[in-house]
Amino acid sequence: MGDPFCLVLHLTGIMLMCLLGVIPGFAAGEHLKLLRDQCLALIFLLGSLGFVFGFICVVTDDIRRGAGSILVSWPIGGFCLVAGKWCGVFATVLLLHGSFLVAYLWTSEIAWDPEYLNLSSLAFYLGAIVLAMGVAGLRHYLFGGSYAVVANVTLLLLVAAVFTVRLLLNGPAEFDWSGIQSGIMLALGLIAFSAFLLPVAMFVDAAIVLCVGVVLFFFGLISNYLTSLGALPAQLQSMIQSLLPNWQIFWVADRLGAGADVPAGYYVSSGIHAVLLLAVALIVGAIVFERMELKAA
Repeated sequence: MGDPFCLVLHLTGIMLMCLLGVIPGFAAGEHLKLLRDQCLALIFLLGSLGFVFGFICVVTDDIRRGAGSILVSWPIGGFCLVAGKWCGVFATVLLLHGSFLVAYLWTSEIAWDPEYLNLSSLAFYLGAIVLAMGVAGLRHYLFGGSYAVVANVTLLLLVAAVFTVRLLLNGPAEFDWSGIQSGIMLALGLIAFSAFLLPVAMFVDAAIVLCVGVVLFFFGLISNYLTSLGALPAQLQSMIQSLLPNWQIFWVADRLGAGADVPAGYYVSSGIHAVLLLAVALIVGAIVFERMELKAA
């Protein structure tokens, strides 16, 4: 969270969300569905980038370049060390994810009317961002410390606070609440993404982690289609799809946009799937790290 790139990612996501909301379009009657799909895809993309660069900073550059040896000299197991690193990156990505979801809800209010923008809401939106940066800058000037950490937290809290005030004053009618359900599933998808990337980040350089992250992201978008091309039995195909990166599992925006409900059991099964992938990744990462330390010794 203290890395300036995190703040850049945070501001980029919030401003692009607003930009997507004010771009004129011709999809009369379906402008909210288009906005939802674009914003949720952007949220997943930025969350994936957060994990990629977070792992590069915290895992690849940190553990593999000397800090791991110092930490291992303390009474800390390899699994706890890798899990702690993952939790730190996940906490940062979760903060960004929550901020982006609030920004999407607010953007849905700005673009709710198919013909006219809610200019007053847009002014409050942009004003909250500017005020948050100003408050963080003033706090940094008076007390020092990490500007990026303070700015990220202030931006989330202030945008959420002003959004809550607007929600209480205007009511919940003009907000696209289905985006929250989709956002929960995308958070599980980000956990699955991190599970595939974490073991790679343990033993390759930063440039390779970035390349693998890009390939992993795009492969997860088409893996469902690729596995469906083969004439495989349904059970075998389902098993392969669950073991490969497959982000379609976590995309429920189309179903919700069509007015259908997503059963609670689907959220539970998707959550279990993501957690199991993460557990395997943490075990593999701990084994790789311990072997690296043995070789170094």
